[in-house]
Amino acid sequence: MDIQLEKYKLVEWLVSLNDEAVIAKLASIKKSISKSSDWDGAISNEEKALIKLGLTDIQNGDTYTHEQVMKEIKDSYGI
Repeated sequence: MDIQLEKYKLVEWLVSLNDEAVIAKLASIKKSISKSSDWDGAISNEEKALIKLGLTDIQNGDTYTHEQVMKEIKDSYGI
């Protein structure tokens, strides 16, 4: 089975679909799949807190460039 071709055919079919009940059912399937594959449930609360801290750092501009990090590694470890 050519998965790309099958996906294209499904998209083509979906675009032409006018049956609201079928669209609602497909939306329900999509929602249930999205919930079951959500990585948020697979990480600990500590990991979530660390991610939030990192995002806050980014928003506050408290970041380092790649060059800064590499210089620090080179200076610290002589690499």
